Amino acid sequence: MAYHEFDLLIAGAGPAGCTLALNLAEKGLHIAIIEKDFFPRNKICGDALSGKVLSVMKRLPGSIYDDFLKGVDKIPSWGIRFTAPNLHSIDIPFLTDRTEGMQAPGYVCRRYDFDNFLFGKLKEYPNIQIFQGERVAGLSVTPDYIQVKTGNHEFRGQVIAGADGVHSIVRKFFDPKPIEKKHFCIGIRAYFENVSGIHAENFIELIFLKELLPGYFWIFPSTQGKVNAGFGMLQSQVVKRKENLVHIFNELITNHPLLAPRFKNATCVSKAEAHSLPLGTRHLNRSGNRYILLGDAAFLVDPFSGEGIGNAMASGEIAAAILEDPFRKNDFSANALGAYDARIHRRFSQEFKTTSIMQRLAGSAWLFNMVVDKARKNKELSDLLTAMFTNEDIMKKLTRPGFYAGLLFK
Repeated sequence: MAYHEFDLLIAGAGPAGCTLALNLAEKGLHIAIIEKDFFPRNKICGDALSGKVLSVMKRLPGSIYDDFLKGVDKIPSWGIRFTAPNLHSIDIPFLTDRTEGMQAPGYVCRRYDFDNFLFGKLKEYPNIQIFQGERVAGLSVTPDYIQVKTGNHEFRGQVIAGADGVHSIVRKFFDPKPIEKKHFCIGIRAYFENVSGIHAENFIELIFLKELLPGYFWIFPSTQGKVNAGFGMLQSQVVKRKENLVHIFNELITNHPLLAPRFKNATCVSKAEAHSLPLGTRHLNRSGNRYILLGDAAFLVDPFSGEGIGNAMASGEIAAAILEDPFRKNDFSANALGAYDARIHRRFSQEFKTTSIMQRLAGSAWLFNMVVDKARKNKELSDLLTAMFTNEDIMKKLTRPGFYAGLLFK
C-alpha cells in the first residue's frame, strides 16, 4: 500500500480540527484531514454557540464569519435563564448595553449544521485533502515522520494533531493511562416540539435541579421551532446512582413539578442520545514528540458550564499559531511543540481552576438558592452575574468564600 505524504495530519474534522486546518490553509502546507465519519453527521451536543465561538470565527480567514451569519440555519440568543434548586429563576442577559441592529452575542445552531458548515470550508483549499470514513487504527513514530494507518490508507506526516474527540486514538497512543471517572460528565439530549415557556429572546436555560447537582438540566430553543433539551451529570454520579439515563430523563420531563407542565404537550422528535464530556479538570500532556491534542481529545470542556465548542476552536487557533515555527525550523520534537502546552496552560488553567470551584459550589443547593434569590432583588448583584460571562475577574470573585459571606447581609 502506497503512503500518502503530507506535512500535517489532522485526525478529526470537528470544530477543533477544522479551525486548525483553516488557520493554516494559506501557509503553503499540505494537510490531510482523517475523519472517521461522513459529513454531514450528527453530533450529540446542546448546540449553543457562545461568544468564544464567534470570536474565533471572526479571526478565521476569508469570509467565514460573514458566511456563517448569512447562510447557516440558527437562532440568536441574548442571555441565560438560571433556575436554582428551589426553582426560583433569574434572567441574565449576555449584554447590558445593547444597540439596535447589533449581532447577537450567541446563537443556537445544530451541530449537524455548524460542523458541516466548517467542514465545507475545507473543500475550498486544494492543499487540504479530506479522507472520510477513515478511523485511525495505528500510529508509529520515527526520527523523520509520524505514520498513521487507517482501514484503507497509510499516511506519513511531520506531525499529527489529535482532534479525534473524547475517546481519542491519538491521545491513547501517546498517553495510554486510564482516566478517572471524575474527569468526565455524561450529557444526554433529545429534540422536542411544543415545549412551553421559551423566552421571547431565546435565552438558553440552565436548570440546576437538586437531583442533578452539580450538573443541570438544559432547555435551549433551537431552529425550526424545536427545542434541544437534556441534562449533564458527573460520570462518577451516574455510576453511583446505577440508573439508566433515559429513565432519569423521562422521569424528569414527566413528573418534575417545574418540567412536567412545560413538556406536557411536547413531542419528542429524535432519539435521546448520550455522550461523554472530557472536563478541563484533567491535567495531561497535550503535546509531545510529533503530536498535539486539540478540543475534547485534550480535555478542554468547561467544568461548570459544559461548553466545549469555543474551547475546542480556541485550541485549534493556538495550535495553528505555534506550528508555524516548528515547520519553519523543521523541528517537531517534544521541546519544540511544548510551546503549544504552554499556550494552552496560559489560556485555560486559571479559567478551569475558577470554573472547577464554581462546579463544586454549584453542588451546594442552599448556596445556589441564596445567590439567585439575592440577585432577583438586587440589581447590583444581577449586573455582576451578567458581567461574569465577559469578565474573568468577576468570575474569580464568585469563587471566593467572602463573596458569599457578604451576601448574607445584603
